[in-house]
Amino acid sequence: MRRYMKAYDLIQVLWVEDDPNVIKTYPLKAEFMDLELVPYPCWDDAKVALENDYDRWSAIILDAKCKQHRESTDNAVRFLGEALKDIAALSMEKRRIIPWYVLTGGAESEVSDSITDDRMKWDADWTNSTKKKYYSKNVDNEMLYRRIRYHTKKSPRVQIREMYYDSYEALSTLNQEASEIILDIFEAMHYPVDHPDFNPVLYYNQLRQILEWNFRNANKYAIIPDECIVDNKVNLNQCCCYLCGKNATATKIPFRYGEYRNKNDYDRIVPQYIENMMFLILNFGNINSHTTVLTKTDQQKLGSFINDSVRNSRYLIFSLALQVCEITLWMYKYVGEHQDIERNKAMFRTIDNLEQESDNREPKKQVPKGNDTPIQESSGITEEALLLQCKKLVNGNYYKGVIVKVGNQLKVKCDLYRYPLMIKSQKENISKDDEVVFMAGQEQNNKDPNKIFWYADDVSLKK
Repeated sequence: MRRYMKAYDLIQVLWVEDDPNVIKTYPLKAEFMDLELVPYPCWDDAKVALENDYDRWSAIILDAKCKQHRESTDNAVRFLGEALKDIAALSMEKRRIIPWYVLTGGAESEVSDSITDDRMKWDADWTNSTKKKYYSKNVDNEMLYRRIRYHTKKSPRVQIREMYYDSYEALSTLNQEASEIILDIFEAMHYPVDHPDFNPVLYYNQLRQILEWNFRNANKYAIIPDECIVDNKVNLNQCCCYLCGKNATATKIPFRYGEYRNKNDYDRIVPQYIENMMFLILNFGNINSHTTVLTKTDQQKLGSFINDSVRNSRYLIFSLALQVCEITLWMYKYVGEHQDIERNKAMFRTIDNLEQESDNREPKKQVPKGNDTPIQESSGITEEALLLQCKKLVNGNYYKGVIVKVGNQLKVKCDLYRYPLMIKSQKENISKDDEVVFMAGQEQNNKDPNKIFWYADDVSLKK
């Protein structure tokens, strides 16, 4: 399985060079070619960097007169021999060739015999036109940078990244692994000959993981409530239910997003087609859903399920990866437009009677009974009447609450509403911990007229 690399702005070039003056000046011009030269003083250090993060590197530049070990003296034959042997072995192991180039200030007789013909796979035209196997310092630098950039742009991974640039950008904001998971799948989709051992079974849970990262990001802005994340574990099913305007019932107190009016009229965040995609991804990534590393037993179980369900799981994983991109782009745009945490929290609703909130019911008309009649300012507000108010806030009705301080603001905390309410107007001076009476009010969300948030109006001290 590929290790996931960090997303870099510049093309990453592993550079074996020990001359301080060269290290200081060469990277400046390379940066104009979209290259970042990352220097290592000897092959031992460079080899460790290559082994630990192979996918990071798009090219390798070797100074022929560099050292194999930190304490050893310069020896082009020994250094190039070991370095090129190790690079060839790693290419076989990782099943990906990283183009390498020799940049030297030495004479041709010192280096040419040590440079293998492997480089002819990507650099033959240079040798054919110049009759050189290497690039000369201070002469061919700019040409070398241009050729590295050209060869890199031709690589499948870079082409895939450019082809799906919008998805790559959105995925990279979630987690550095997210974009690389998708690139792995898309490489196999667009270049199947280069990936004969691609195993779709290994990626279903990883797509589910990307869904989780989307939900964690939404939770930062209270678009998804904290109730969906327990002990730092995301309940993906409950997240989906909340986003889709369905009842989330796995907790002690069920909850939902916004208001339910009838089965054809209820508040929701994501549209129907996003809902369908999300539940499809959850369905196919349901084994060990909180891990991306599957045991052999897990792979057999999931593989058997996939093979029994569809004819060709390669096509299925490709289609699901595209759907993950669509979900991520949609969530990326929505989160960017809905970062008012207080307004997002205001859409959270607890469900006191789950049976009455079922998707098959029609809204019941509220019939006042006895002391349940909504309290109006003119009627005189008594303790008994306040206690008998209906279980949900009603626009224009009066309720009791307590003043709390949130940051530098005073707000009203009411037992009938989960979050403190902003104060729109008050009759007298109030302080933290005062018991008050207020009129519930609601306003449309400026960004989304179909949504509302609650506030406290006409606030006065409870008599």
